[in-house]
Amino acid sequence: MTLLQKISVILFALLFASNSYAYLDPGTLNIIIQSIIAGVVAFLSIITVYWNKIISFISKFLKRKN
Repeated sequence: MTLLQKISVILFALLFASNSYAYLDPGTLNIIIQSIIAGVVAFLSIITVYWNKIISFISKFLKRKN
């Protein structure tokens, strides 16, 4: 499939799309918020662990030098 054919298919799908009349129930927003919070907490935990390892390595290196 060439690039022109791919673009044509995408444009056709976008221009002739119909309404879906769908909705998000209240629990969906709660799951999205929980996922975002969990991702932030996991990221901060990883940063904390590696920060402590870096500080420990530097302090060991400086103690050996003195």
